[in-house]
Amino acid sequence: MLKNSISHLISLHQEKMLPALLDGIPDEQLTIQPIAGMNHPAWILGHLLGVEQKIAGSIADRMLKTQLDANWGEVYGIGSIPRPDRKMYKSKAFYMDGLAQTAASIAAFINEKSDADLDAPNPDPQFAPVFPTIAVVLAAVPTHRAYHSGQLATWRKAMGLPHAGI
Repeated sequence: MLKNSISHLISLHQEKMLPALLDGIPDEQLTIQPIAGMNHPAWILGHLLGVEQKIAGSIADRMLKTQLDANWGEVYGIGSIPRPDRKMYKSKAFYMDGLAQTAASIAAFINEKSDADLDAPNPDPQFAPVFPTIAVVLAAVPTHRAYHSGQLATWRKAMGLPHAGI
């Protein structure tokens, strides 16, 4: 069943891929940009967290323990520019805890709903033209994570770190 596949991919990314991609990267290196303009790990993690919290809140109607700053979109949103200033960003643990919460919340929501529930229209008017149903929004979570995981893998390579082994 497709909804089980989506939940599986979200869990796989959270439990295996993301930890492997972040292995050996201390907090103080999260904002290094080995290539000018490159998305660094802090921006990528914060961006994923912001998008997934929006989904968890607006689609799944879930309140999460991790709270994002009021200026989150300015720092991590679409069109924002990653900065090398470490003070602008959170710790790796903050991002990972928040992403674990969103992954669990979204997976639980998927598992609670019927296929008909997931085929309902996307209630978010900003994204409904691109992601017309709740199922499409939820399927975008693992694909969005995969897209940015490629950026993390490229960042690792540019930093001279070993392949993440995934």
